[in-house]
Amino acid sequence: AVVSTQSTGEEDEVKTEEPETKKGKSFLKREKKRKKEEAEEEIRKIEMKSNSSALETEDDFEREVASKPDSGASWVCYMAYWLGLGNVDKARLTAKRALDTINYRLEEEKLNVWSALFNLENSFGTHEGLMRVCKEAAAVNDSKTVFLRLAAVLDKSKKHQELDEVYSSVLLKKYKKSRKVWCNYCSSLASQQRLEEMRELLTKALKSLPKDKHIRTICHFAQTEYKQGDPNRGSTMFENVLTTYPHRLDLWAVYLDKTIALNDHEQSRLLLDRMIGLKLPIKKMKFFFKRYIDFETLYGDEARLKTIREKAQNFLSSNQED
Repeated sequence: AVVSTQSTGEEDEVKTEEPETKKGKSFLKREKKRKKEEAEEEIRKIEMKSNSSALETEDDFEREVASKPDSGASWVCYMAYWLGLGNVDKARLTAKRALDTINYRLEEEKLNVWSALFNLENSFGTHEGLMRVCKEAAAVNDSKTVFLRLAAVLDKSKKHQELDEVYSSVLLKKYKKSRKVWCNYCSSLASQQRLEEMRELLTKALKSLPKDKHIRTICHFAQTEYKQGDPNRGSTMFENVLTTYPHRLDLWAVYLDKTIALNDHEQSRLLLDRMIGLKLPIKKMKFFFKRYIDFETLYGDEARLKTIREKAQNFLSSNQED
């Protein structure tokens, strides 16, 4: 775990550019892509574990990295081998070898090694040493990505004071126009139950971010309220955004998902009733009716399911006539 490579996750994506041109039609594609990436990451972890368990000696690992010189995963497993033997210096040297060996075009592979090195310094070195390594990484990679990975390492190890310093002195200062930076810090504060600070952060974020990033940012904070804060506050945030953008299918979809997750079926039905009562293009209305039918199939009874199917059929019939 010490040399794990970490990425920074986010809540369900809500993509927006104001004025909205694509609105919500690509939401399901983005969801599918996100789930595919998560599955690929799990497979990668399983492969790393499987590969490292089959390698037992220094010679085994040397053959492995010789045959896969551009594989960050193989080098990280080699680092873990040395740490398992208590040889931190050898693990550091292995990381340096990896960074010198991996093709410079393979940025993600190199970043995975840097992340493993961050974990190593965080666990076995000093904070000063960790920051020195981070600055080295930032000099040869995208610095925002590097500091976000450093923040992920500090967050996971619950070094919250050092984490706050990285955000306040670097990320929120140098990258204040990055939605990802504000949203990641939001998630970190929420995980620590520093909810009032999280809410104040949203105000600061909206003052710093371009307006075309406001909706996605608000929706991230709203989803975080559902997950780790106050769901009622999260609901109010979605309601406020949908008052201005009632045609946004992606906003409705995420709002519905969060409401259903609370297992409040009556509240979910009230929301679904509002959705099928909207005056939107037929394609979007079909999506809402399908969500309602799916909901009643899972949580309702035959009578409710029959009623919503009849409503959907009546809607289609009336629009065909038009």
